[in-house]
Amino acid sequence: MNSTLHLVLLILVATAITFSLRALPFLIFNGKRKMPAKIKVVADSLPPAVMAVLVIFCIKNEILSLGNIAGGISTNTIAALVSIALVVVIHLWKKNTLISIFAGTVLYMVLIRII
Repeated sequence: MNSTLHLVLLILVATAITFSLRALPFLIFNGKRKMPAKIKVVADSLPPAVMAVLVIFCIKNEILSLGNIAGGISTNTIAALVSIALVVVIHLWKKNTLISIFAGTVLYMVLIRII
């Protein structure tokens, strides 16, 4: 089989599977049936859990570097901690995830260039 055709078929299969998985909940719970309580709990708690995992993954190096105090705290660690504080403050103030993440990202990028 031609390698280009093979790649196109792979992309089409992956697209069909991804679309089916995204559409399945809408087909099952199309407004006629009520979502079970257990699934509702998972649906409500999953986005904050994913955000927490992403934050921890992004700052794991800064957290691990805090254990090495003898070498001093790096400027990236300081920038990360200040940016995280800003994200928390803006999120508590505005209750808008997009604004708080954007502000924290911009502050972090500015701080790692300045300090």
